[in-house]
Amino acid sequence: MPKKPKIVESIEKAWGESFTLYPALPYPSILDGLMSFKKDRPKYALDEAERLIGLNLSETGLDDQKWQRILKLLTEENANLQILDLSHNRLTEFSLGNPLNQVEKLSLAENPLKSPLEEILKQGNEAILRFLKQSELQGTREVYEVKMLIVGEGGTGKTTLWNKLQNEDYPVPLPISEQPMTIGIEIKEGWTFEHLDRPTVDFLVNLWDFGGQEIQYMTHQFFLTRRSFYVLLADGRGEVANFSYWFKVIDLLGVDPRNEDKLTVLVVLNEKGNSIAKIPYDPTTVESDYPRLQIISQPVDFTKKDYKFTALKNAIQEILCRQTPHLPMRIPLLWDQVRQELNRAKTENNYINFSRFKEICVSTNINDEVQMLDLSQMLHDLGIILHYHEDLDLTDFIILNPEWAVKAVYQVLRHEEVIKDQGRFDMQRMQAVWSSLGYSLEEMRHLKNLMLKDNFEVCFRTHENNHEIYIAPQLLPEQRPSFEWTKENKTLQYAYQYPFMPKGIMERLIVRLNENITIKNGKKVLWRKGVLLQMHQCLSLVQETEQSRTGLKLIKIDIQGDDAEDRRFVLRTIRSEIEHIHLRSFPSLRFEEKIPCCCRDCKISAVPHFLNLVFKETQGKRKNGGSMCFAY
Repeated sequence: MPKKPKIVESIEKAWGESFTLYPALPYPSILDGLMSFKKDRPKYALDEAERLIGLNLSETGLDDQKWQRILKLLTEENANLQILDLSHNRLTEFSLGNPLNQVEKLSLAENPLKSPLEEILKQGNEAILRFLKQSELQGTREVYEVKMLIVGEGGTGKTTLWNKLQNEDYPVPLPISEQPMTIGIEIKEGWTFEHLDRPTVDFLVNLWDFGGQEIQYMTHQFFLTRRSFYVLLADGRGEVANFSYWFKVIDLLGVDPRNEDKLTVLVVLNEKGNSIAKIPYDPTTVESDYPRLQIISQPVDFTKKDYKFTALKNAIQEILCRQTPHLPMRIPLLWDQVRQELNRAKTENNYINFSRFKEICVSTNINDEVQMLDLSQMLHDLGIILHYHEDLDLTDFIILNPEWAVKAVYQVLRHEEVIKDQGRFDMQRMQAVWSSLGYSLEEMRHLKNLMLKDNFEVCFRTHENNHEIYIAPQLLPEQRPSFEWTKENKTLQYAYQYPFMPKGIMERLIVRLNENITIKNGKKVLWRKGVLLQMHQCLSLVQETEQSRTGLKLIKIDIQGDDAEDRRFVLRTIRSEIEHIHLRSFPSLRFEEKIPCCCRDCKISAVPHFLNLVFKETQGKRKNGGSMCFAY
């Protein structure tokens, strides 16, 4: 065994534990080998000259303080690391620089990092490394900018709050409940104020006002993001029927589970002339149910220019400047220049093609197309632009104004003829809606593709009675259509149970499975909460339902077919689509996977008892003596 280099001995002394040399196993390379050893003990690798080229500190409890000590030693010894695995630790900050400039393979997964940006971290190790190298090469700019997401039911005053923050003298001539409802989202950029703790720094707030109508929830998941500031409007004059839903959605989509910081949520109680209005939730219950949220309540009467509105504005600035832990965002200088140029371009254009995007990048000395796509993906994830570059039909369509695109989608879904036909419409109907609003044929083509699978997933294209149409599942009737379905002994059953199910999962699942929907009498067999599928010699019933005893939502899957392997294949296919939705839009979503008990009672029951998929290896007994099923 080669003698440990001095640098390794120095690190061991600082660490207080012996490091293990990477074993000579038959991996394709040292890079692959070292990175495969991921647990508990620190490991290192040497090159042929016995110089330190790799460290694996995965799952070792590494924190910022300990890493800085190691980094100092690496700098003093002029180390030349090529491999670095710091995954599954407690790091909150990471950047490159000597002695890390030569790193070829890097893993930072599962750290509560505030820098680099989460939007970069989600792109994977190679993109992270490219971002860090560009940050080191270009330098970075600290950006104090945040999305302020104003949510709540329609008629609570979201649009009024947006306008009053821009202009305190904004008149409120109509009762707020009579003002026009927000359709899709309204985005107001450029509310700027002086940072409370940095007098020379401007804080930029982009206000996003979300429509409160249920039909609009389908696209909320794409814009209600982590590291945003949430303002929840409550109507002080009456019961707010869906208030708890917003707490659940904010907790699901807004909170980073890896971060110990609580997410501050401002509840604005719109008194509407009723000074004794009460908040529509119990603070003690909310604090218990949502421990990751810090709820601050502030009353206001928008019809008055008084101390309450001043206090509200001050509270917002206090939260943004002093309770937004992910700020400042650090962005490579050239990337930030592109971001600012795109902001200027959107004043004249709702979208650009990729050639124009490349021109803007090249004008700021970004010439590498891989880097351009990294930047495009980051801006997409931040909600600054929309660019589905992996979709060949949309890769040349970069939306600078997301509000414009979302409104176009909802103008179709809200059209009286589309609603009357319960979500079925053809291309002629869609073109008629958009033509009346001034959209060009090119814009219509791109917007149509935006609505389909792998993008917004609000509708799918199909044929019924030899006519090409589009179907939007969220507008389908609630009632299940008539068709014959009887439980058979060969039925394979499975279920997903949710403590909280965000709206739209079942509708999106229907979109993703649309090519396999059964046709009866020339029409697809589907309804808002379910679908009948014909796939791989099997018939499958997939439906959203509710547990009668607990009220918990479930997606139940029943599969019938003669061959057991065919049934299992179909189940894997359906589960894959459900898990795609979970991972893409709801990575923090909690759920349990269930299988039916196969004791003698449940085997003959129309409503068998469902068990958790994962069990201990001990056998269980039902009270009646029947054994329980532990595998399916």
